[in-house]
Amino acid sequence: MLKHVTLFASENAMGLSLGLTHDVLAFASVLQQRLLGQPIRISLVTVDGKPTSTFSGLAITPDCSLDEVHDTDLVILHSIWGEVDSILVKQAALYPRLRTWHEQGKPIMAAATGAYFLAEAGLLDDRISTTHWHKQADFAKRYPKVDVRPERFITATGGLYCSAGMNAAMESMVYLISRLSCPQVGEAVEHAFLVDFRSGYSGEFTSMGHQTYHQDDAILSIQQWLEIHFMDSITIEELASKANMSARTFKRRFKDATGETPLGYIQQLRVEQGKEYLKHSDKSVEEISWSVGYQDAGHFNRLFKRTYGKNASSWRQHYRSH
Repeated sequence: MLKHVTLFASENAMGLSLGLTHDVLAFASVLQQRLLGQPIRISLVTVDGKPTSTFSGLAITPDCSLDEVHDTDLVILHSIWGEVDSILVKQAALYPRLRTWHEQGKPIMAAATGAYFLAEAGLLDDRISTTHWHKQADFAKRYPKVDVRPERFITATGGLYCSAGMNAAMESMVYLISRLSCPQVGEAVEHAFLVDFRSGYSGEFTSMGHQTYHQDDAILSIQQWLEIHFMDSITIEELASKANMSARTFKRRFKDATGETPLGYIQQLRVEQGKEYLKHSDKSVEEISWSVGYQDAGHFNRLFKRTYGKNASSWRQHYRSH
């Protein structure tokens, strides 16, 4: 059950990120109380417990300081805007706490430029990540150890969730609420908040990256959904239904938009996540195969070798010897 969520905000936080996230969790809390008999405690936190303001000047009145949070089930880092250098310096006390929470297995979600906080803590070193399109170049230059993926809406590795914008952050929130609270609460949040967010994307954002270099909103929505659900048992018919298309039309439009078949796209996501497990965990190849959605470890190994030139065990051995 989701008992407590920590919402971390600094000066120059984005008001949309902060307000929408708080509203979503308050809505989820009411539903969880009704279904499971316990609400979600939500703590809005600043590093010192003192009030601050958003990028546009709206007042932020925190519930407590960082040191007053003794236990939590989920941490959400809000997006920031403007020049980040002084902001990152002032949040220095946050970074050891993020490392501790990560070591404890607490999921941490960074909304758009909230990824800067994860990177400052060193948690994204040698991991895939994304951030807001406007800051991709600066982020990659500032954190050369991070494997920045401009084409990805969402990256999820090691309990660290990064998003390229608020649409993707909402998708991540729905996923995390479904997993940590219950599927019924996640589904209600999705219907109440996420449907409108899926209705469109800015052309300026979708002109970035590679496989997202198209403006087919329905396919973009499916791509974003797959980035957080790729390990599930998924059929083309189910994806087509989510996109309100026939299977034949869906496969054609997906290929036209991305240059990949839906199956090929899912395979890319699964193999990439498998590589993350090989780098950062001691799971066996069989366990990794199951974790990314393949019951047949041999099939996973064949796909991995086709992509990276070595089977999974050999790749891990080579990676760890360098």
